[in-house]
Amino acid sequence: MIKKRDMHGGSCPRGAFSPRQNDPRFRNRFVLAMCGAAIALLAGCDMGKEAPEQSPPPPPEVIVAKPVNREVVHYLTYTGVIDASETVELRARVQGFLESVNFQPGQRVKQGDVLFEIDPRQYQAAVDQAKAAVQAKKAALVGADNDARLARELADQRAGPEIDAIIKAARRDVIAAEIAQAEAQLSEALLNLGYCTIRAPIDGRVSENYVDAGNLVGRGEPTLLAEIVQASPAFVSLDINEADVLVIRRERERQGTLAAEPGKDAQGQWRPCELALSDEDEFSVPGRIDYVAPRVDRQTGTLRVRTRFENTDQSLLPGLFARVRVPMDSRRALLVPEAALLSDQLGRYAMIVNDNDEVVVRRVKVGLLEDTMRVVEEGLGPNDRVIVLGVLKARPGAKVTPRIQEDAAESR
Repeated sequence: MIKKRDMHGGSCPRGAFSPRQNDPRFRNRFVLAMCGAAIALLAGCDMGKEAPEQSPPPPPEVIVAKPVNREVVHYLTYTGVIDASETVELRARVQGFLESVNFQPGQRVKQGDVLFEIDPRQYQAAVDQAKAAVQAKKAALVGADNDARLARELADQRAGPEIDAIIKAARRDVIAAEIAQAEAQLSEALLNLGYCTIRAPIDGRVSENYVDAGNLVGRGEPTLLAEIVQASPAFVSLDINEADVLVIRRERERQGTLAAEPGKDAQGQWRPCELALSDEDEFSVPGRIDYVAPRVDRQTGTLRVRTRFENTDQSLLPGLFARVRVPMDSRRALLVPEAALLSDQLGRYAMIVNDNDEVVVRRVKVGLLEDTMRVVEEGLGPNDRVIVLGVLKARPGAKVTPRIQEDAAESR
């Protein structure tokens, strides 16, 4: 009788497989073990070989430039509104119907040109009546003068009463006074007749007519008919704040020109200025200061300064905003691109490259902004190599490969 072997504990006959060997999980673990042994064998073969050395990356390239040494002008820049030199309102000074409008809106007119005419007939009649009254009074004066002279002769010869001479002399004087009154009324009538013709009092450009022909004007109040604007020269008024006023006075004290008239330099000439419109970057219109207020406005703390521009080409339109800058002083200074100066909580600083091509942080004190260049008052020397491009690549204390800005521009 054949004994049965234990399926789990006994051994299988030669050439047979156990149930664990037929299990897929067992085969997977076996394959993983063989792969690990192969990897370990390969690693052992490579242990005797040395690993290749990796060279460090080259220092980053930056563009450097030396500060520019040039003349710098200190300007005070303010914004104002362009004003016309003269603006005149044309109004009807007498009542009547507007008879004609003798211009085109926007037209340039000369002083004395007839622009409006009001119906003059009633005023011409008043003039004629006043002239007749004057003539009548003058004729009456001739008779009264003869009567007074005759009465005086009779009184002096005791051929007539004294009282009659006195009465006739008084009558003569009354008529003389009435003549003066009539002549004044004639002058007024002539003046009103002249008001019927409205002429241009100045040269300039006339606005549109606010009243059309045929309308009644001047009733109750002087009716506004049009305006004339003279824009040559043009003016811009600036309100200088108190801090800048003090800076100007200290500068004049230093130059010894404080006794000169405000707004003028040592030679007695008005200080020049420049103007730019709101859409312009360049201050291309030359001008000068022509008035400085005698006191500071206590409510605003500003000093009114008026600048004048000849505006012969009529390019400055009254009412436009404009920027005006006034030069104060000039001196030589070091300038670097504004983009090369960085900021942190401690202030402004620049990244420079020393003789060992290492990056160094240099604290600076900055001044005026000249276009894209910034004046550096303290912290930089004329031979310092300032990083102007590639600042983000530079780290304090790290080495860099500096290239001069001119060389970089040639390579591009």
